[in-house]
Amino acid sequence: MASLPAIDCKTEKQRSGDDQIHHPNHVGKQSVTTSVCFIVSQPRAGSTLLQTMLGGHPDVYAPGEAWLMLPIVHAIAGSRRAVESPYDQCLADDAVGEFLRENLHGGWSEFQTELGLAAQRLYESARVRAGAKVLIDKTPRYYWIIEDLLSLIPDCRIIVLRRNPLAVLSSIMETWTRPTRVGFLKDYRADLLEAPARLAAAMSIRDERIRSLRYEDLVEDPDSCLRDLQSFINVDVVDGLQHYGSARRRAYGDPKGVHQHQSAKSDSLEKYLQRAAERATTWRLIDDYRRQLGPELLARLGYDDQILRQQLEGVKPIGTRLAPSLVSQVQPRPAEPRRSMIRLRRVMADAVVRQKRAA
Repeated sequence: MASLPAIDCKTEKQRSGDDQIHHPNHVGKQSVTTSVCFIVSQPRAGSTLLQTMLGGHPDVYAPGEAWLMLPIVHAIAGSRRAVESPYDQCLADDAVGEFLRENLHGGWSEFQTELGLAAQRLYESARVRAGAKVLIDKTPRYYWIIEDLLSLIPDCRIIVLRRNPLAVLSSIMETWTRPTRVGFLKDYRADLLEAPARLAAAMSIRDERIRSLRYEDLVEDPDSCLRDLQSFINVDVVDGLQHYGSARRRAYGDPKGVHQHQSAKSDSLEKYLQRAAERATTWRLIDDYRRQLGPELLARLGYDDQILRQQLEGVKPIGTRLAPSLVSQVQPRPAEPRRSMIRLRRVMADAVVRQKRAA
């Protein structure tokens, strides 16, 4: 199999030097009163089901996927996070940084604090309007900013939901793509190759504000899992939340699975193997994905590579060698944004000035 870039298995603390800046509000372990809870996962990992069940609690308001924190966090050094914008992101970061250093005593740290307070006020306004004790923001792609969430909103809670990644890939192909189109997985490259390592890194953070949960455990023993999560988000324990009835349809989230049932079901656990057995292309892509993730990362997520390989071998159809590979369907990550000529000229001018002063 042609190789994709290696999965980054660094912890969030190791990664923080690459794409994050200061975290002045990080508070470590503490006893807090929670008003917002984030659900973070790969897409198609069961986050809508979990949100729907928790949203049945009388003290919980679960409005859907807000995506609110992504643009807020990316306002902080967006060019270092590969943020694309219609203007020059590098130049904007440079200008904002200069303004903050010259006009605010706390510089970037004060800017981050104010952004966090603004986000908290928005969440609190929505929570109070709904008359709830806890608001749940279920946005899977917060996997990009887990440590930022802890820093900007110190009294939040984060549920890291993970699912067998092979089942996630199968569900993405079944729900959102047309497998006959070349490169049909390119839009989900980060969800498949970035998210697992970031979720595993978040699981390694020793912080009482983070709770990790497997989708498989949720659907096989929903009562126990939901009781634990209710205690985690500081609401009174209510039985029977797994029987959610008719789920509300939303613009973002699971468009089909959660609406086909009225309670948590475990019949979805083996669907990816059934799909793999039906089409050689599906089998090849799923097996390539298993190889790409590797035994170490799969183990950190709670899955055994050898068992997954044996399960796939047991349903292997004819023609898998001729099927397209994962690398052919997932385009490489876009190149880092090019530094603007204006910024380069400024750097060169500063260097000339320093040389003259030194002389």
